[in-house]
Amino acid sequence: MSLGQWLNSLSTVDHGILLAIFLVGIYFSYATLESLIEFYDNKKKHSKFRVRFRVTPAALIFFGFIYSLIIHQILKVMFDFIP
Repeated sequence: MSLGQWLNSLSTVDHGILLAIFLVGIYFSYATLESLIEFYDNKKKHSKFRVRFRVTPAALIFFGFIYSLIIHQILKVMFDFIP
C-alpha cells in the first residue's frame, strides 16, 4: 500500500491524531531550537560579535517531523488506537 492509499484509508479521527502528534513535534522542535540558541548565546556571553541565529521554518519542520516520528512510535506501542 502506498502512502497516498494509506492516508485515504484513514478516518477523520486518525487524521486528527496524526495532526496533533505533528503539532506536538513542532512545539518540541521549537523548544529545542530556542534552547540551543540560548545555550550558544550563553557560551558566547552575549557578545555583540556573535552570530545571531534564528529559528527557520525548514529547521522547525525538519525537527518537528523527527520528533513526531519518535512520538508516534512510542504511542503506537502504548495504545491500540494510534494509526
